[in-house]
Amino acid sequence: DVGFQLSFMATLGLVLYATPLIDGFVKLAERFIPSEAAKRISQPVGEYFLFTFATLLPTLPVMVYTFGRLPLASLLANPLVLPAQPAVMILGGLAMLFGMVVQPLGQLFAYLTWPFIAYTIRMAEFWAQFRGSMVYFDRVSGLSLLVFYIVLLGLTFGIPAWRKRLLSVENAGDTAPSLAERLAAFKEWLPRALAPLASVILVGMAIAVVLVWRMAIAAPDGRLHLTFLDVGSGDGVLIQTPGGRAVLIDGGSSASALSDALGRRLPLGMRKLDALIVAGAEDEQLGALPKVLERYPANLVLWSGPSGGTRSARLLREYIAQDQVPLVEAQTGGSLDLGDGARLRIISANQRGTALLLEWKNFRVLLPVGLDKGALSELQANRELVDMTAVMLSDGGYAPLNPPELIGKLHPQVVLLSVAVGDWRNLPDAETLDAVQGYTLLRTDRNGWIELSTDGEKLWVEVEKP
Repeated sequence: DVGFQLSFMATLGLVLYATPLIDGFVKLAERFIPSEAAKRISQPVGEYFLFTFATLLPTLPVMVYTFGRLPLASLLANPLVLPAQPAVMILGGLAMLFGMVVQPLGQLFAYLTWPFIAYTIRMAEFWAQFRGSMVYFDRVSGLSLLVFYIVLLGLTFGIPAWRKRLLSVENAGDTAPSLAERLAAFKEWLPRALAPLASVILVGMAIAVVLVWRMAIAAPDGRLHLTFLDVGSGDGVLIQTPGGRAVLIDGGSSASALSDALGRRLPLGMRKLDALIVAGAEDEQLGALPKVLERYPANLVLWSGPSGGTRSARLLREYIAQDQVPLVEAQTGGSLDLGDGARLRIISANQRGTALLLEWKNFRVLLPVGLDKGALSELQANRELVDMTAVMLSDGGYAPLNPPELIGKLHPQVVLLSVAVGDWRNLPDAETLDAVQGYTLLRTDRNGWIELSTDGEKLWVEVEKP
């Protein structure tokens, strides 16, 4: 088991190299600073840097042999995320335990854990984005691994034994201390005794500040936000209204990708979606929803397409029925009022899915998530569908459902494409890419998530990867 191998090697590294590295650092530091100062700084340096190196030295060969890659970024990321890990483990464990007994209390500890988890993930992502952060190997033989460990252990035990640190203990005299000496000792002891309490208070204040800022940043800003989530295969579109409502259209096939994307976008305390729109009932469109809806249940489900055609659709319908979520079957001409004048209109509902039109003031976006040939003909004949702010290409850029005539008729400012990296159907089709030449094209496989935000007049576009 690779997990056991890595844990074993990391522990072995601490046993063999932690103390020698600390002693070596102290000796080196004593050349430049007083001995007492060297010993004082050796503890934080050891915990955040030397111990990391001690664990990485024997574990990196296992990573290279098993995964064919050497994560150089971990040398920088690990020391930076290490201070947050005790809080992640302790508060996360308490959240789990209390959540099984009193759910609101468990939720409270989960909120306290969130800043530390978010910090850990963001730091790992930050260092991983730099070129050269990962070195790849085509093939590493087991013999090479064996030779490395023989050399490493030979150097470890062949070098003369490290001297043990000398601990000096001063024995107190037999004479009873005077009152003045007692007071002096108390004054010296009091700051040390209060230091942990002060640290707890400061950490608590820091957590509160982070949580407040996180909620402030995610609070409604008076704009309409339309985000095309990077969920791999399938589509996942999140609408956040000026008033703070959240509507999800499909969700893709990966539950972890969708859960991560929603966690980054929705306000910290938001545990429900105002509505879920099932615009395409294929497995790649709905595969993530049965699991993710347990974390983010919906107040309303608007369904189009067959209800039992795929396994994901059947599981989702079972979940909706079990939780008694109101279910509305989509019909052509229907609409969903999003508040503040925003509206999601059903342009075409068919057995394959639906085409939606999102409108707010001068902002108009066509979302043909599920189309068949009949629905495509309806879109081409609809005189209202002209001069769109943005258009989403249907079915990952499948050419028969994205003809050049339709693109020219819609004449969008921005063309959006939700497609997985290395799509198994080799989408988007070359004909579709030719049809959108001259338009601003943004794609999730290259740009990551794509967010359009508007005040009804102006349009702002932001992507994860420019």
